[in-house]
Amino acid sequence: MKKTIGLIIFIAAAQAFGQFAQMPDPARQFDFWIGEWDVNLRVQQPDKTWKDQHKATARIYSILGGKAILELWSEGKDGINGYSRRYYNPEKKKWDLWLNWAGKNRSGTNGLEGEFRHGRGEFFAERKQEDGTTRISRYTFSDITENSLRWDDGYSTDGGKTWASNWIMEFTRKMDKAPEIGSEKNLLTYFDGSRCDLPDFEVLKTVSEKWEQGQQLNLYNILDGCILAGILRDKGDQYFFTLTWNTYANVYELALIDDKPGNPLALYYGSIKADPARGTTLSLKDRDGNVATIGLTKEGGLESINFSYSDVKKQIWLGWISRTVD
Repeated sequence: MKKTIGLIIFIAAAQAFGQFAQMPDPARQFDFWIGEWDVNLRVQQPDKTWKDQHKATARIYSILGGKAILELWSEGKDGINGYSRRYYNPEKKKWDLWLNWAGKNRSGTNGLEGEFRHGRGEFFAERKQEDGTTRISRYTFSDITENSLRWDDGYSTDGGKTWASNWIMEFTRKMDKAPEIGSEKNLLTYFDGSRCDLPDFEVLKTVSEKWEQGQQLNLYNILDGCILAGILRDKGDQYFFTLTWNTYANVYELALIDDKPGNPLALYYGSIKADPARGTTLSLKDRDGNVATIGLTKEGGLESINFSYSDVKKQIWLGWISRTVD
């Protein structure tokens, strides 16, 4: 009897692994994650034991026609909240991951890159420390089945010779499809907007409050006041962007990605410029000098969005798209 059960389990695991490994399009390797999940977060204690310390919900969406994956992760109002977007970069033949796990008045996007091998995904980032050493971060997806998976963090300060870990997330599928993003402005991770309440974040809230959802542009509050997200449609093209005040660099940050397979995410940084005649303008630039502007009315409503980036050499001008409400 034991041999039979073991054989059945082995066959089921082999079938699940085979489906993942044979996926022809590498850009769809994260499709297994789409849906809604219950998350058990285990945290390593000072004595090196592990404790089930947090319970959370994760909603994972396919966006931009399947090009990118959007993650919303929430433990509740007073707990951990974060989001990520990830997409396959065909030029590098790797996945680019961009994340923001906002704390109290703390926000900023950081990135990792990596790939799947033998059904396991590993993604890395390096950062110089104040003492001159380099810290390597590693995020790993493993033990992937249809209804469960494991994520764990890792870090190394000796060039990857040895690794330590603080967190393990155990995902259990709740639904095959997460609730539709729809037309609501407040998505999972948003509660009362109090997580980021510095004056610099007020422009995000004002723009959102003054905007009526439409076919061309939808705006969403996420990370409880720390980030404004948007889905923009123009002449058959789609764009997903986030706007936040980067508290580490003390600048506004616009992160933008379109639905074209070869175009990477673009990051713009800048500040608010006053215009006595028309209100204020968020003026931002990327590392190549390409300009992005978000025009605001005197009352704070959204007036225009204008951006360009080198890889597509394309500029989108939406003109007077604002529909403010009294």
